[in-house]
Amino acid sequence: MGDSLEQTEELRDNQKEVLNRRISFWLSLISSIAITFWYCSANPPDSTEMRKMRSFFKQNIMDVAKFIRLPREELEEFALSQKHPFYQTYLKSSEAEKERIKALIHISRDYSPNQYWFNIIFLWTIAFTTLWFLGLILEACIILMRREDAERRRRIKQRAR
Repeated sequence: MGDSLEQTEELRDNQKEVLNRRISFWLSLISSIAITFWYCSANPPDSTEMRKMRSFFKQNIMDVAKFIRLPREELEEFALSQKHPFYQTYLKSSEAEKERIKALIHISRDYSPNQYWFNIIFLWTIAFTTLWFLGLILEACIILMRREDAERRRRIKQRAR
């Protein structure tokens, strides 16, 4: 009779473990999707104008980098010799705007239009695997604690006999 009780308890523990694994998986999946949607809403993709500008910077990186490093006197001459409106706009912008444009030029060296979506997919992958791994670690800790508790109970029963 005691043997069948242990088997039913072990079966119940196995069912709990399976249920916990499923909960861990689905919770990780839903949480990673929520994190990804939160990131997308907080950081929307670039506008069409921004994508065009970043593509222009990527295609003409040598000219643009040379242009922003020129002294003030030579900037105007270079801007007049170029057709693209960026060069005249850069001259008219404030110092803070120029620093923002320099940063944009720097990050646009290896720009691709699908980079945002690749980063979103990669973010989801990282979030999902991290959360699922942490869930599996927590699950393993719970299983170890249950087994230690069951072993402790078994030892107490043996001492009592």
